[in-house]
Amino acid sequence: MRKMLLSSIFFLTACSSIFSYDKEFKNPIFYQPLRPLSKTVGYIYLAPTSVKFRGVLNENKTIYEGKCDLIENTQDRITLKCEGAWDDGTKYNSYLTYVIKEIPLFMPNCLRILEYSYNKLEDFPKNEIHSTKYCVTPPKK
Repeated sequence: MRKMLLSSIFFLTACSSIFSYDKEFKNPIFYQPLRPLSKTVGYIYLAPTSVKFRGVLNENKTIYEGKCDLIENTQDRITLKCEGAWDDGTKYNSYLTYVIKEIPLFMPNCLRILEYSYNKLEDFPKNEIHSTKYCVTPPKK
């Protein structure tokens, strides 16, 4: 009886850990507001469980807000599976992958972050041209 009880507790513990998601980014760079490198997108604020897109013309206005699961979490890349809505009420669900790139020579105070937005994991864009570019303050080294 005791063995069966211990076995079932072990089994339930193992199953519950399979579906857990990270609650913190491994790289604190992703907690910084992502500043756009173009005039066609606004700021992005990331957290392991949420995302907020801010307006292009008004940085204080949230135009999209989503609840997310952090499904990939490495030092140079994160992927969020998000469900949310635009400010007009339109629902939008997607995967968002953010990849740290290099510090451009012409912008020494900018660490480039690429954003890829797609609907299914197998649809991940393979080309950087399909990404939106952002900038964060690089770490001091």
